[in-house]
Amino acid sequence: MLFENKEKNKEITLIKSLTNNYLTWILIFTSIYVISYKNVFKGIFTFFFIFFLSYFTHLSSHVNVNVFSILHQYHHNNNNFFSHFIQYVIELIFPLFLLPFHFIFDIWIVLFSAIFYSSVHNINYGLLHVNDVHFLHHKDVFTNLGPDFCDVIFNTKNDKNQNVENTSHYIPNIIIITILICFLKFMCLNKNIEKLLLNAFIFFQILLFLFYVVASIYVCDL
Repeated sequence: MLFENKEKNKEITLIKSLTNNYLTWILIFTSIYVISYKNVFKGIFTFFFIFFLSYFTHLSSHVNVNVFSILHQYHHNNNNFFSHFIQYVIELIFPLFLLPFHFIFDIWIVLFSAIFYSSVHNINYGLLHVNDVHFLHHKDVFTNLGPDFCDVIFNTKNDKNQNVENTSHYIPNIIIITILICFLKFMCLNKNIEKLLLNAFIFFQILLFLFYVVASIYVCDL
């Protein structure tokens, strides 16, 4: 009976999360449609694959301390420029690993998701302190892992923050990043510009990855 009540409460909370944040979800699906209108299902699959992958990757980085997670561990244990900068690097090199699988994933949605996740984490939570959701995650790393919808599904909401998060603060991020991606897609209609931007993107990602490797070795030696 207790298990049934808990599952029922979770279902009610999920419904509440969707209904309370319906505008955010409408904008997310609108952005996916606008960016990947030629294959919307591929765009939706890509977004939700990354949506849930980000949750489990974040959880794993706290469960296992290794060369892949040590920089995130450092971020949690230190409050300095290097700590915050490496978090940007971790989140923005993510597209690099999915680039070879462009036949499965919509790379534009991958880019959208990476910038969206990083901007919400570092600007909304880190700089603007829109709420205490991420602050509580730093107090208890196995709670409020984000996105909030995943925390509701997998019962990882912080005890001090059991209400569903109001995600209306996502809206400016979604709009601005969608405009940015659409502008880049428009620029890429010119094949010369597309080649130039792709080479710049790959070069930038390789630099970030090399920095990630060197930073991991440096932190391991501390």
